[in-house]
Amino acid sequence: MTTESLPLRRFTIVEVNDAGVPLCLRLATSLAAKIAADLGADVLKIEPPGGDPVRQAPPLLPSGASALFQFLNTSKRSLVLDLGTESGRANLMQLLDRSHACLFEEPASIASLARAAKATPIEIAAFPAEMDAAARPVSELAIQALGGLMHMIGEPERKPLKLGGHQASCAAGLTAFTGLAAALAARDAGQRAPHVRVSLAEVMQWVNWKAASGAAATGVSPGREGKASEFQVMPCRDGHVAVVYTVTQWPATRTLIGDPRLNDEKFATRAGRRKNIAELYAIIAPWFTDKTRAEIQKTAQSKGVPFGPIFTPAELLETEQYVARGFLAKMTHPEIGKLLIPQLPVQWNGRSFAPRPAPSLERAELAA
Repeated sequence: MTTESLPLRRFTIVEVNDAGVPLCLRLATSLAAKIAADLGADVLKIEPPGGDPVRQAPPLLPSGASALFQFLNTSKRSLVLDLGTESGRANLMQLLDRSHACLFEEPASIASLARAAKATPIEIAAFPAEMDAAARPVSELAIQALGGLMHMIGEPERKPLKLGGHQASCAAGLTAFTGLAAALAARDAGQRAPHVRVSLAEVMQWVNWKAASGAAATGVSPGREGKASEFQVMPCRDGHVAVVYTVTQWPATRTLIGDPRLNDEKFATRAGRRKNIAELYAIIAPWFTDKTRAEIQKTAQSKGVPFGPIFTPAELLETEQYVARGFLAKMTHPEIGKLLIPQLPVQWNGRSFAPRPAPSLERAELAA
């Protein structure tokens, strides 16, 4: 793909990773800037002396480099500035006044500078502005708990479970990119670009909207139902499969399982199936036991039923859907060598964009 075909190639964006910023916010900022960089923007990543702590964050590649850092930063140029010094802040202001947008976190020491610069501020915080909680300690675990997501995973009689990966940070980063794209579009149209502010707590409320809507409608927030859950995970011959179907897909699901007991009137409606959920799964479960995940997926798809096989991360490398979509893109890192990196979680006019190596991945001191 040529540089000319990259939609954001004419924009310069500064990503500020100041010292002392919580990891959950730092990752969100980096993801928003990563999307812009892979779409062609010239992203200047400002790191504190000693580098972005994410450089040492697991999981680690065989070379010892952080896979997380490489995923978030392959398409950016990186500069080291000591923002605790007057010269460091002066250099940052020069960069911001020559840039179109600046991504930064609310607790950062340069937040007031970033808001006052010519670059449109894209601010990522932990909590809504109304809470006045910039100094409050925060982690992704706390954000997931406050957003109700830890009430969604696991058995009800056990302790709550944190979602895998960095899902709160990633959702906030994608949200921040949406605001960034709107700001760049406004600037491109000659309009005043808005100050964008994203908080992880509000993003988690948006992601877990069913909790708020369910509580408003019934007075009870949906949570971990365990064996009373409408959709459960069934063991099969070589692993597990998630049983999922819509209301309109129940007849096809019933035909797929092929047990005449499912024709009972008590299973005819969703309310009836939920009321008799234990009996329903006692009928369904044996159908899975002697089949492989591949057999179940193929048979279910032929009937229009979206049962989902559970894969390990290693298996995803060869999973048909991931391969067909080119989810993992091959690229050559100037130091580490060949890497497989996920493509962007967004498309532009129906097109996917793979990561691209930046002009330089080395950290460099910015000359005064």
